[in-house]
Amino acid sequence: MNKYIKGTVLSLTFTISLGIFAGQPQASTQVYKVKKGDTLYKISKNYKTTVSDLKKQNKLKSNIIKIGQKLKVTSKKIEVTNKSSNQTISPVKLPASNSMKKTALAVTSWYETSSSSKEAFGTSSGNFDGAGLSFGALQYNFGSNTLQPIMIKMINNHNDIVKMAFNSDMNSYNIFVDVVKNKSKTEQIAWGDSISNPKNKYQVVEPWKTYFKNLGMTKECVDEQIQASKWYYDQSEKYYKTFGLWTKRGYALMFDIFVQSGAISDKTRDLILNDFKKINTKNLTNKQIETRKLNIIVERRSADVPEQWKKAWKSRKSVIANGSGNVYGYGEFFDVTPYGATLTHVNK
Repeated sequence: MNKYIKGTVLSLTFTISLGIFAGQPQASTQVYKVKKGDTLYKISKNYKTTVSDLKKQNKLKSNIIKIGQKLKVTSKKIEVTNKSSNQTISPVKLPASNSMKKTALAVTSWYETSSSSKEAFGTSSGNFDGAGLSFGALQYNFGSNTLQPIMIKMINNHNDIVKMAFNSDMNSYNIFVDVVKNKSKTEQIAWGDSISNPKNKYQVVEPWKTYFKNLGMTKECVDEQIQASKWYYDQSEKYYKTFGLWTKRGYALMFDIFVQSGAISDKTRDLILNDFKKINTKNLTNKQIETRKLNIIVERRSADVPEQWKKAWKSRKSVIANGSGNVYGYGEFFDVTPYGATLTHVNK
C-alpha cells in the first residue's frame, strides 16, 4: 500500500543523540501459515524482513499467496542496548515544511477516501454520517460547513471549470449552484441525502459521483482544497507544540485528529498533559517516550468520541501512533511508514 499524493503542492536544524547501539542481527527461522488478509508485505513487516527475502526463501515467482499456505520466515532480531540516558532533541521549528504537510495529508487522505493518489481530491461520499455530502481528499462536508466555502469559491472564481465538470448537463449544474449558494445548511444536508444511494449511504449516485470526480481533480479545485486545509494544519501545530511532540508521526496524528474531529477540549488537553507527567522515562528512549505520549493522546481523546464511532476512531489513531496495524472498519493492514510518518524529527 505504498501510495503517495502526486502532483500536489502544499503552500530544526536537527541533532539527536539517542545513545543506542545495535548489536549484530540474530536470525531465527520458523514456519508461518498464511491467514486471511495476509500479504507478503504485511508478513515481511511483522517479521522484520523483506518481500524479496520471503520470495527468495520460499521460491515464489510472484507476490500471490493463499490462505493456509506455509512459508518459511527468517526474522532478524536486533539486540538494543541503551548506552546513555542523555538524549538530546533540538527544538522543533514550526510551521512544518511542505514535505511534512504532504505526509500528513497522504495518511489522512487514505483514511478518508481509501486513496492517496490525486483521485482522492475527486472522491465524494453520501449521507452515511448525517453530514449530507462529503467531498475531496479530506472529505469536506455540508454538516461541518467546510464544503460550502470551497464550492462557492469554485463557482465564483472558476465557473467555466465547474460547468465543464458537469459535462454540459446544465440542469444538474443549476441545481448544484442553487444548493451551494442559496440553500440553508439543513437544506444542503437534505439534498446530499437525496443524491446518496438509499441502499448504501456511503455512495453518491450517478451522474453526481462523476461530476464531483471531474470537478475535484481539476487543478483549480485541488488548489482550493489545499487552501482550505490550512486551518487543520494551524490547529495541529498548536497542539503539537502544546504536547511537546517532535516526530513526523506525531505531526501526522495531530493532523488526522483535527481533520476527523475538529477539536481537543481544554479538559482533555489537561488530562493528557497530566498523564505525560506520570510517564516513567527512566531507561526509555526519546522514540519510546514519544510513542507513549501519542498513545495517551489517542486514549484520552477517544473518550470524547460518540460511542458508535469510538472503536473505529481509536483504531485509526492507534495505527498512526504505533506506526502500523489492522484498522477496524477498513478491513486492511495499514503501515504509515512508507508515507513518511516515522519516528524521526519533524524538521529532518
